[in-house]
Amino acid sequence: MRLVFDGMDAKSPWLTPPPLHNSSCAHPRFLAPPAVGAWELAQALFILLLSVGILGANLLVILVLNSRRYARYIHSQPRYLLTSLASNDLAIGLFVTPFGFLPALYHCWPYGEIFCQIQSLLRGALSQQSAVILICMAMDRYMCMLHPVRYHKHSSKKGCVAVISLTWVTSVTLFAVMVLPRGGYYFNPTGLLACDPFFSRPSLRILASCLFYFPTTMILMYCYGSAFHVNKLRLKRVVCADDANMEKLVAYERRLSTSASRTMAAISLGFIVMVTPWTIQEVVAACTGTKVPPFIDFVVTWLALSNSFWNPFLYWLLNNHFRRISKELLLSKVPCRRRQEALGAKARCCSVTTAAAPPAPAARTDLEGLSEKYWGEILERTVSSNSLQRLQRVYGHRATPPPPPPPPPALGPLDMC
Repeated sequence: MRLVFDGMDAKSPWLTPPPLHNSSCAHPRFLAPPAVGAWELAQALFILLLSVGILGANLLVILVLNSRRYARYIHSQPRYLLTSLASNDLAIGLFVTPFGFLPALYHCWPYGEIFCQIQSLLRGALSQQSAVILICMAMDRYMCMLHPVRYHKHSSKKGCVAVISLTWVTSVTLFAVMVLPRGGYYFNPTGLLACDPFFSRPSLRILASCLFYFPTTMILMYCYGSAFHVNKLRLKRVVCADDANMEKLVAYERRLSTSASRTMAAISLGFIVMVTPWTIQEVVAACTGTKVPPFIDFVVTWLALSNSFWNPFLYWLLNNHFRRISKELLLSKVPCRRRQEALGAKARCCSVTTAAAPPAPAARTDLEGLSEKYWGEILERTVSSNSLQRLQRVYGHRATPPPPPPPPPALGPLDMC
């Protein structure tokens, strides 16, 4: 009999994934009613709440970032990057985290083999894409704060969209190449409680973890560290420039980008804190060939996935403009709709009660806009002028008529009276 340890054949250096049908809910050992304990219920409840939180928080971020109210506080390029990050986290909340709810209760995979393969590929590709978008955000802030003139000259919406699309295609292709040919997918019953990519060699598992973590961490620390250090030095000294308009543009851009840069730096720091335990676990497990205890595997894996929820929370906590506009959107949508419905009903009632009122005049004249305090003077001048003209016609045969009064001033619209 050949010995198999942790999926590795003793005669072959390649690892083979555990068969999925042994972990399927259609397997005979899972047909009996499961015994659901307190730990299973706690796991399922946590997964459900986290999935709902990821969906709601990232939807709010997408709506606020692309609203007209928030457009004045952020440039188009960082807005596209943050929207892409929120969309990626939203996809994790749709295609990765919710499908761990039933496996947490039944300890089996109820969704079939094809969806297991798709879900495992998306789980790896979406996680890698989040790291790539954070790198793009760090490089964007680096160029904006250190080279603002070049940044404004060369940045464009089409270029940003093209970079985001290219990184997405690259992430999916890399995981497809690393996983599908000799590896595959398997049901993870202790950590993710869903399908994970399976690497055919421990070296590939270490490589995937290191590529996901170490380049991202080093680039984030270098870009944000350099940007804030240079910004601090510029604030201490007086910058003299020949072009005053360009210097004003640079100063305005620096003030506008500081808040967004701090928020993005906090998001990147949260990524490092959440993902570091999972990376250490993957490297240690691949190097030693041991299995991680189920409790630690669950906590570490879902701590890394919860980064999709903490990104919107950090952005809401550190950006006062985002917080104010999001509060306005949340507090005004449903109450305003109810208020509009109430006002509409009141307007309909008022239109019914005032249906018998006399119609308003068809047209307004300029006289209607005059103030009431001038009407006495206008009437007095008009009457006195007409009276004097009539007296002049009647007593015109006299030799010495009374001196005529001074002509009234031109009143414009009063000639119609």
